[in-house]
Amino acid sequence: MSAKWRSLQHRHKYTYTSVVFPKSYTESLDRIASDTSNSSNFFSEVKLFASLSSTYAQLDEVKKLASAFTNLLANPQISDETVSTAARFYLEILFLENSLPLHRTLISALNKCRKFHHVISDCFAILCEEYGNLGKKEKQRFLVSRATLSLIGYPKLGILDEIVEKCSDRVAMDVVFGLESVLVDVSSGSRPSPVVMEQCQDAMSCMYYLLQRYPSKFVNSENSSNVFRTSLSTILSVLNSMSFSRDCLVASAVSFCAAIQAFMGPKELSTFISSKLFGAFSDENPDVVICESDLIKGTRDLSFLSRLCLLRGILTAIPREVLNTNVNGLVGVQPWTILYSGILPELCSYCENTIDSHFNFHALTVTQICLQQIKKSLSSDLTIFSNGYEPFSNDVKIRLLRIIWNNLEDPLSQTVKQVHLMFDLLLDIESSLPLSKDNGMTKTFFAKVGQDLLCLGPRCKGRYVPLASVTRRLGANSLLKLNSNLLFETAYAYIDDDVCCAATSFLKCFLESLRDECWSEYGIEKGYEAFRALSLPPIMQGLVSGHSKLRTNLNTYALPAILDVDVDIIFPMLEFISVGPGVKEIKLKPDLKLDQCVTALVSLLKVSRTMALIEGDIDFDPSDSDHAAVILVKGVNVRVPVSWFVLSLMHCDDSVRIDAAESLFLNPKTSSLPSTLELNLMQKVIPLNMRCSSTAFQMKWTSLFRKFFSRVRTALERQTKPVVSQVKQGTWIPGSSTDNGTHKAEDLFQFMNWLSHFLFYSCYPSAPYERKTMAMELILTMIEIWPINTLKQDPNYLLCPYGDKITSPDSTISLVGSIVDSWDRLREHAFHILFCFPTPLPGICENDSIDNIIRWAKKLVHSPRVRESDAGALTLRLIFKKYVLGLGCNVKFCTNNNSLTCDISEVSKSTRNPVIVYISSLVDWLHSVVEEGERDLTNACKKSFVHGILLTLRYTFEELDWGCEAVQLNGAEMRAVVGETFGTYREDYFSGLVGGIS
Repeated sequence: MSAKWRSLQHRHKYTYTSVVFPKSYTESLDRIASDTSNSSNFFSEVKLFASLSSTYAQLDEVKKLASAFTNLLANPQISDETVSTAARFYLEILFLENSLPLHRTLISALNKCRKFHHVISDCFAILCEEYGNLGKKEKQRFLVSRATLSLIGYPKLGILDEIVEKCSDRVAMDVVFGLESVLVDVSSGSRPSPVVMEQCQDAMSCMYYLLQRYPSKFVNSENSSNVFRTSLSTILSVLNSMSFSRDCLVASAVSFCAAIQAFMGPKELSTFISSKLFGAFSDENPDVVICESDLIKGTRDLSFLSRLCLLRGILTAIPREVLNTNVNGLVGVQPWTILYSGILPELCSYCENTIDSHFNFHALTVTQICLQQIKKSLSSDLTIFSNGYEPFSNDVKIRLLRIIWNNLEDPLSQTVKQVHLMFDLLLDIESSLPLSKDNGMTKTFFAKVGQDLLCLGPRCKGRYVPLASVTRRLGANSLLKLNSNLLFETAYAYIDDDVCCAATSFLKCFLESLRDECWSEYGIEKGYEAFRALSLPPIMQGLVSGHSKLRTNLNTYALPAILDVDVDIIFPMLEFISVGPGVKEIKLKPDLKLDQCVTALVSLLKVSRTMALIEGDIDFDPSDSDHAAVILVKGVNVRVPVSWFVLSLMHCDDSVRIDAAESLFLNPKTSSLPSTLELNLMQKVIPLNMRCSSTAFQMKWTSLFRKFFSRVRTALERQTKPVVSQVKQGTWIPGSSTDNGTHKAEDLFQFMNWLSHFLFYSCYPSAPYERKTMAMELILTMIEIWPINTLKQDPNYLLCPYGDKITSPDSTISLVGSIVDSWDRLREHAFHILFCFPTPLPGICENDSIDNIIRWAKKLVHSPRVRESDAGALTLRLIFKKYVLGLGCNVKFCTNNNSLTCDISEVSKSTRNPVIVYISSLVDWLHSVVEEGERDLTNACKKSFVHGILLTLRYTFEELDWGCEAVQLNGAEMRAVVGETFGTYREDYFSGLVGGIS
């Protein structure tokens, strides 16, 4: 419920309602505005602002209001009385309900009014008093603290600091009253809502600021001391309650720590915390004010979560010097500090004995904060090292490591992130310990930790981020000495999807460290050789392993990582599979098969293309155009057998075929023309991949061709020079030059013409489902790039890839027949393709042909089979779109002798709008079917009753633009028709209900 509420808050930035102005405010404004309107327009702006009824409107107007207030105070002739009146109206907005979005703009103007800051301060104090009393009377919580928190949150307080300090006691009492009100509700069995919890957290944050910023305001007088005691009592009551959120408990804990610092010095503070909160020593200072009361009892019986929040508050709000103070102080006795002897062991105990996953996460979070404080204490030389005392002993390290190992595979990702942070801090602390530095124990510790991580196994996702941390401190070669197969294990771990991201972060860090170490040991050139000898075999063995998932994940994650570290390693990788710049004759290695080399080549080409290592397109080798192709990789020609490309495009693995096609047919430079080799390969591969049944492959194949079609259109448009006078529809008009680019453009255009014909001819009536689905998907993709209707109507467009046969009557009838297909997907595809055809549809231009289609659709609508009734409704939707909306024809359904007939006439012969006529006819048709159902419901249900007709009406309303001229000019008639539709629908519903009961 809380998550749902927070998502709703994020969706709506502001409240629905505007600022709520009380009646007394508006009445006072009306009285004063008339008297002071001549001196300034401020009061008129306030009056206008109060009349607005939307938060968004007030957000725009509040800037003018703030500007008017600034201008008013800038007037040298303005009186203090007018300023006081204006300031009251202006400041009171901060206290009103729903005003929070306006606070920042309103407060920004106050710092510009230094001349009258005493007047503004007095007005704010009076308002705090009034609204504090009002909140008590009307039980409205946090009116004063909410306004004060906005003042506190302003980046540059300036004179606002004086205002907040002056009213700090009133604000504190407002917080106390609001929290006490919530505590009363909780004690009566109420459960606070998330909004109330957020308000309580904000109020407690305000209390912390007041106690930390103005401690003297709470302890220097009897009245302030009473406010302080009441505030402290309320803070402890919240901390003891189990009904508040974690954030609210943390705010209470830091407020408590700020409160005890208000009247204690560092020495008393350390003694108090160690004795009262940890029970380490007896209380040696009974005269401390707080010990005279029973308030301290509130910290003894805290719940586990509240105690944890209290520890977090101590770590956050208590000075680091106090945390590292030796409370014992006796010579010859082991030192005792709050940080090392009190907090850290208790946190370890919580992490080892967790209640649930939620508590475990919070315990680890506080432990991470504790380690952060230890690290900063060590860097600031605050930690005590005397007489061989080790505050961070080996036992503590082992205990923390055990906690980290136990949580590395936690199902909550946020918990694992906290553990990773803890591990990093632990290594930093070990590096900072003076005893470890002196004895050389740091590297030994890192090696032991690295060995423990390696023992977790390659499939352990949580080990890789800590391993990267160890690598940065210990070195890559040191890890290889611990486990020489580390890179092979990491490469094969990519077979698991969950491990990939974590393993890649480690792999990149490891490879960078390994490269740098090889450079340092062997120099740059030999260092690269040594680096490649270690890093290349594991990756290439994974690529040729024959496991599809492993190869795909290595493509996606590992290969880009290693190429980022060493981009020239691409050439040794190509040589690994017997291709490369210096290889003229392909001879496979004894331990490699041809299929393995092909799949590895596809992976290398795909990643190289993605990283822009391949320049230009892949084309035939001029010296051996029948058997070899040339790829330009980083300016170097690489020869590859053409047969390898053919094998990759015909591979049994879908992912290999897709990757090969993407590498060959797509180019980051979208204006480049595909080469002759690429077009030849496409012409071979497209027919072979038309009957793949995998949905994932179909989606990827369609996405691939969407990018290819976009590339083709861009490339052809740049190559073509329009010559309008020489244009013929469906023919290629090249530019004036006869260079190689023009020939490639001609080949590409002819290929697109072939492809469009091939796809349309693949939709023959008895075509297999897979072939027909793929063909229609690609046709729709092509139509997105080249709209058929637009290109046929524009004689100046030279690049229409569709021939006349594409939109022939035979093609239209074939697609209309596909609307009746048993597969939903094919029916929808055929319908959308026909939607893109010219209007009227080719072959369905005469009245008789349209009449036959409508009669056929009417029979299908009445079919009890859902696919047939859906097909009939789709056909009528097509008729409505193309003929009623497109041509303005009148399509009438007439009931004669309980049968439906059709009458087609031109729009000019009718006084009614064709849209109204069509929808009215559908309603009459529905009404007649309902009447038939009332006479014989069983017989009506055999003809699908009203299902098909209602589906037709739904499709019609979906297709209708309700803002079009036909609807707007005939609004009354359209409302009557729609009303009649719903009236008939109600009759249908009740008749069905009665029939079912009888």
